[in-house]
Formats: sequence, C-alpha cells, structure tokens
Amino acid sequence: MPARIGLGFGLGNRPRPRATPPVFLTRADVLVGLAVLVSVGWIGGESVPPAYGTACAPGQATRTGEAGAASDPLFVFATIADSHITQHPFDDDRYLKARSLASDLLANYVRDINARVPEVDFVVHLGDVTDFGKPSEFAGARAILDSLRCPLYPVVGNHDNFESDDKNAWKAFAGRDSTNYTFDCSGFHFIVIDCTSNPYMPTMADCGGEVRDWVAEDLIANYDKPTILLLHYNMFKREWGATFRPLEGVYREIRGARELREELECAGNVIAVINGHVHANRTEVHDGVYYIDVGATLVGKPSIRYFHVFRDTIDVFCEYISDKRLLGYVSSLCDRCKDCLAAGRTCEFIDGEPIDREFSIPVAIPTCPRLAADGSPLACAIRVEKQGVRLSADILCDLYGPGVVSLHGARGRELCRCETEKLEPRMRIDLNGAMPECVPLATGVYYLRLLVDDRPFVQRFEVE
Repeated sequence: MPARIGLGFGLGNRPRPRATPPVFLTRADVLVGLAVLVSVGWIGGESVPPAYGTACAPGQATRTGEAGAASDPLFVFATIADSHITQHPFDDDRYLKARSLASDLLANYVRDINARVPEVDFVVHLGDVTDFGKPSEFAGARAILDSLRCPLYPVVGNHDNFESDDKNAWKAFAGRDSTNYTFDCSGFHFIVIDCTSNPYMPTMADCGGEVRDWVAEDLIANYDKPTILLLHYNMFKREWGATFRPLEGVYREIRGARELREELECAGNVIAVINGHVHANRTEVHDGVYYIDVGATLVGKPSIRYFHVFRDTIDVFCEYISDKRLLGYVSSLCDRCKDCLAAGRTCEFIDGEPIDREFSIPVAIPTCPRLAADGSPLACAIRVEKQGVRLSADILCDLYGPGVVSLHGARGRELCRCETEKLEPRMRIDLNGAMPECVPLATGVYYLRLLVDDRPFVQRFEVE
C-alpha cells in the first residue's frame, strides 16, 4: 500500500497565509483587460508575446527572504491545473457541463492570485491549459493569464496536444522552444517535463527514455539544490476519478513512471513531484518524495494550492476561489459534490482528507555526514585529485557493499562508469585506469557520483 502522510507533518506555529477579501470578476473587467492586451499588441497585432516565466531567470529569485522576519518564507508559489479553455459553445457532462464556465473560473483564479501579490512570487500551470490545443484556445487562455501580476511557468498537458503540430501551438503560447525546461528560485531547483506523445495518443504517454535520462542528468548537475519536478501526468495509478462518469474514474500509470520514480527517489535532492491531470487534490509520500496531485479549475470546488517555501520546510495550503456565484453554478452541476458544497463543506471525493489539503514538506539535502536509517552518523565523502592528466578518486565511506562510480559532464550527462564489488572504508580509484574511454578529460566542469546502497554522493570538480 502507498505510504500515506501522517498527521505528524503539521504546520507548526507558522502563520497561515494572509486572508484576502472576496473578489469578483465581471464581464466589464474582462472586456477592459482584453482592450489593454489589444492595445499593447499581444492580441490581434503582429507583436510576439513575451515568454512566460522569464521574470524569474535561473539563479535569480523574485524575493530573497533575507530582509524579512525569520518567519517570512524565501518565496511563495501557486499551482493551478486543467483549465480546459475552449472556443466550443457546447456543454459536456464529462466536464460537469462546466466547460462554458472555464474562462470565468480561470479569470477568478487570476484575480485571487493577484490579490496575494507580492506575497506570491510565481504561478505554475500544470497543463491542459486548453481543451483541444487549438491556437484560438491558447489565445483565449493567454488573454486571461497575461493579467497575472507575477511570472507564470506553464507545463504542457495531453489536451494541449490533441491537435498535434509538434506542440507548436503550446510553444507559441508559452514563448518557449522546448516543452522541457528548468528554472531556479532562492536556491531551489525546478524541473518541468513533458510526457505527452506526439502525435497525441492516450496510450502513448511516456516519461521514460529520453525524458528520464534528461531528468537524471539535470539532477546530477544540481545535486546540491532541493528540487521539485513539475509535470502534467500522475506518477501513480489513481482510481478516485474526478466526478467523471464512474467507469472513467481511473487514471492509469503512464509508461516509464516507475523508472522515473526510481531515479527521483534515488537522487537524494528531490523533495516533491507536483502534477495535474487527475482533477483532484491528493498527496502521497514514497521514499521521502512527496507526490502531489493538484485539482482542476473547473471540477468540484475549484481551489488553488499555495506553497510557502522556507529553508527547512515547505508549507502547503489549499484556498478556494472567492467567487461564490461561480461556485454555485458548479455545485449545481456536480451530483457527487452538490450536497457537500451546498452545506459549505469540502467535497472529500475531490479534496481528500484534511491532510491532503494542508501539510508541510521537510526540506533536507544529503550532506556528509548523513544519517543512517537508525539515526546513527553516516559518512561517505569523495575527493578528486588531479596530477597532470591523471585523475584519482579518494572515497571515505561508512557504507559497505557494491557501488557504482560514474563520471558526468557539466550538464550532468553521464560520460562513463565503473563498478566496485565491495567498498572499503578508505579506498582510491584510478580513474584513468577504471575509465580509459573518457579520461584524461578536457577542460571544464565535471561531477563524480558514487551510488551505494541506493544512496547518491556527488562531488563537483574542475579540470583546467
């Protein structure tokens, strides 16, 4: 059975996010916003829309947190998912007949998030921005999302690729050349991946192969940073559905998910994986990694997840959008949630137990010494020595058993590896002899990684 979060992961004495008064988006607000966008040339003109997320460049954060009080987070980000913006005028009970409300719901998400700026530093949209991936749908989504007062980092979803054109419609919307990318904020590393197939086929979603290898290389190159993976698909089979027809309430585990999970859980620096797709809020913990599902904007009682990031923990909160009028429409369309919503209660089918809605994620990056399972000190250090073109690795380790030593380039790509049948407490490996296919090395930055007992240890070094 999957490990569930225990009640011990409380929020402590940290203050809850500041409450904001209800806000409502009228049709006049939307028209004014569209007029502004047309005037600056983002809609209906020749100008190229700016890339989303560029305001938080790698290595920079929108807020350092150093100048604030000790209780202030380093930064705060919000996650939304599955807005399914469409130009089609029809309703479909598969989406609770809420499709015609999708634009209004997304606009109110933006309004609620903007009410928290500058507290919120950036927003992540976890995919299915649109319903069919049409350029006109992306234009409609952008007309709403461009009014965000903080950077947006989008993820490509399966619906964004229904009308496959090598995902160019999504790339034009996002202002990016690739559907896989990374960014940093205040020492935290974020990896955005695309597991959708091209052309789109429901059974062909895959996060193994090249995607898994790219993630593994990036984790090596950023081994000393707490890392969060962002994607659209769920990493485990989900059976609670999303108030769809009962027979459609299963989200299968996509291909390559198991292999990618092993890579993430073995890396040592991954603290959370956040996804959309399943239209429900759920959280599980496996081998220290938090797997977090984020609910859709148009199903159940639409909500936003806020992540308050501190140096040693991330506090997660779930807030519902403030437009009671829209919630009233949605509640009347959802048979399973209608009674709960009418009574002002949370729909457990969509939002799980209270622990799925508010919890804390511990932040810890492996350093030497580490702690073994029994809490005793565990040291495993690597030192690379250079003598001319000769390279050797001194390994001091309290772990015993077989190990794998691998050499990686500046971006984390594995160059070569060797295996040791048995680690000694103190041993030296002649890299020229053990890895003759890639040593001596050219000038540059490299990483030497030791994997023993499923625990990774990495040492960065330079060759001049």
